[in-house]
Amino acid sequence: MQSSYTTGHRWAGIRIAFALAGALLASTGRAAAQGRAPVSGDEKSGRVSCLRGEMEGIRRGFHGEMAVYMKNLSTGDEIALDADRVMETYSVIKIPIMVEVLRRAEQGDFSLQDRIELKAEDKRLGSGMLAGLDAGLRPTLKDLVTLMIIVSDNTATDMLADKVGRANVTRTMAQLGLKKTSIEYSVLDDYRQWYRLIDPAQPLATPAEVYRFPVDKYPKEKVDQASWMLNDDPHVYFGHSTAREIGVLLEMMTNGTLLSPESSALMLEILKKQRVNDRFPRYVRGAKIAHKTGDDQPRVANDAGIIWFQNQTIVLVVFTARHRGTTSELHEAVARVAAYTVRQYGGEVASDFRP
Repeated sequence: MQSSYTTGHRWAGIRIAFALAGALLASTGRAAAQGRAPVSGDEKSGRVSCLRGEMEGIRRGFHGEMAVYMKNLSTGDEIALDADRVMETYSVIKIPIMVEVLRRAEQGDFSLQDRIELKAEDKRLGSGMLAGLDAGLRPTLKDLVTLMIIVSDNTATDMLADKVGRANVTRTMAQLGLKKTSIEYSVLDDYRQWYRLIDPAQPLATPAEVYRFPVDKYPKEKVDQASWMLNDDPHVYFGHSTAREIGVLLEMMTNGTLLSPESSALMLEILKKQRVNDRFPRYVRGAKIAHKTGDDQPRVANDAGIIWFQNQTIVLVVFTARHRGTTSELHEAVARVAAYTVRQYGGEVASDFRP
């Protein structure tokens, strides 16, 4: 069935995206300022240097690991701090899943208006809404994409990734030049691996057994230890990428060259509806933000998105790992990266932001 979305730019858009990805990854910040008075080289260098120093200050005080990638698409300014290191994305990998779903819809494999039945065995633990609804519901594929992004619905995620194939998501990212971006485990298998570390004797063969695992009956110390062990295992991951590669993906999306302009615009509109707003939007005022978070709190809280304000378009990605502190401290550090970035380019931040 043909997609209900325009497909005229389908292959041209894909070819352009493939060609642009390598150039974007190698870019060191070509100026493309529009709608703003030009700045001198010294002013631009000083601004970037100041922002870099502010970001490095956050990283020095961070009780864990942090990678940052920032690119101002309006000026060409770019900052990369440990941005090429492969890290666990958690739910940020749902952006590449969304890309693959829309790519396949453009290709005509299915329509975003096609409906898929929610079965009892589809239900997944963790974030989202679908697991709490009755089996038999028939959301559209577009509904599932929207839920996967705006409330990070894990049930919708596995339903979509099962449909398009995780290996295909990874392959498409590689074809775009994003060779360090991959998805490995399903949400189901991620929980299964975690629960096996908690209690190897518990049966976990079926989705229902994983869903009903009595995690609350185990000591918190044992549950936390299993989570740390899983986080430290490089062979068990939900998603892998780098801050730079996710940034490049978002830049292509923003430029309308990732897929067709219509599909790129749809993805941005979905990302703008994000309901988890305790990081990038925490201190930012007077801006539009399209973003996706990824969590294993209090150890990991990622955020990746695009921020528009005062004729500025900024791609920002913050990845974290192995944080040793509270969830509020974790969120605060990520929120401050966004606040410093917006403030440095003349945007508005909240009155309670303390530099």
